[in-house]
Amino acid sequence: MKKTIEGALATGNPVQFEERIVRPDGEIRHLRSWGNFVQNAQGTLAQMFGVCMDVTEQKQAENQLKASLREKEVLLKEIHHRVKNNLQIISSLLNLQAGQIDDEHTRSLFRESQQRIRSMAFIHEKLYQTKDIAQIDLGDYIRSLARSLLRSYSLSAGQVQLDFELDECKAHIDTALPCGLIVNELVSNALKYAFTDQREGILRIALKRCGPESYRLEISDNGGGFPKGLDYRATDSLGLQLVMTFVEQLEGTIEMEQGEGTRFLITFDELKYKERLSADA
Repeated sequence: MKKTIEGALATGNPVQFEERIVRPDGEIRHLRSWGNFVQNAQGTLAQMFGVCMDVTEQKQAENQLKASLREKEVLLKEIHHRVKNNLQIISSLLNLQAGQIDDEHTRSLFRESQQRIRSMAFIHEKLYQTKDIAQIDLGDYIRSLARSLLRSYSLSAGQVQLDFELDECKAHIDTALPCGLIVNELVSNALKYAFTDQREGILRIALKRCGPESYRLEISDNGGGFPKGLDYRATDSLGLQLVMTFVEQLEGTIEMEQGEGTRFLITFDELKYKERLSADA
């Protein structure tokens, strides 16, 4: 307090400070003071006037609120941690079950479901590790997910190179989850079909911020491309059907271009959910 007042005297600026006092009965009180200085006719600081307010109850309420928020943050982190662990258990069970299946096609279906669950587990792992439990770094999540997918496919070393161009974008889990599942399906599809016959190539993933809450996701490769005449919007492929479902969930748009490979372009906005109370509630 002394240094605060001395600094204000040197500049002539108003002063504000808080102090903690102990009353004779041992009770602790918190005071908040505001002060200003008055000059005499010679322009010299002559006196100080101000007010002092007891803010003990306010400080106690603030401390209780901070403690409650910390408790809720710990609880939410624990929830994310447990959800992630449960999803990993499901993934492991699918892996064990797949190992007992002789038919290659059926086994691959189990593997694909396992990877979809992993992509969801990644979300909760990221939210558990970050300080901001409400939002996730979408670019960092996509990078981790794509690298995990590349490791899971039996490709020769260096056959496919991942090329990232990811803006720093924060998104809520309601937006990040369908976006991650879109990445999971399109990257998996490229790794399975675009680079057959030991073809080497590049898989590019770009995420751009187009506005405060608008994004553009691009997934492209220089592989063999889609079969001619295939309508990606109406196909028997479960992966592409899921992509269309998740794009619709994001209320976004999707386009596909073919040239030297395949390029998907998805645009979407941050989802906004408003609590709606029915008239009968």
